[in-house]
Amino acid sequence: MSETRVRASIEAYIAAWNERDAAQRTRLLEQACGDHFVMRTSGQRIDGRARLGAMIADFQQRRPGERAVLTTAIDVQGQMFRFAGRVEGPTASGAENFDAGECDDDGRIRVLLTFAGAALEPATRD
Repeated sequence: MSETRVRASIEAYIAAWNERDAAQRTRLLEQACGDHFVMRTSGQRIDGRARLGAMIADFQQRRPGERAVLTTAIDVQGQMFRFAGRVEGPTASGAENFDAGECDDDGRIRVLLTFAGAALEPATRD
């Protein structure tokens, strides 16, 4: 598995959030996410590409005209990765999300952890 393949998976994942055509979105998610994909957010667990696709379709219906954008480079370390992004559009808050995860041996996303909101504040020393 190459770093280039991991980056391509993340780029396909972001593109899927912006794809309005369901068949094309499914193809992007197949490129991006492994067969046993799991996503964790603060409030839910999403198991599988089909469930993620349904979540994206619901998001697009509720928030038309909004799109996901990367706001940082994609950092890849072996099979692990991290990046930040945000939703932009007419009603978007502009708050960044931080995502980190792990890819399978094919370079597709196996686990994705999504943290909503701004990056962590630096630790303070007493």
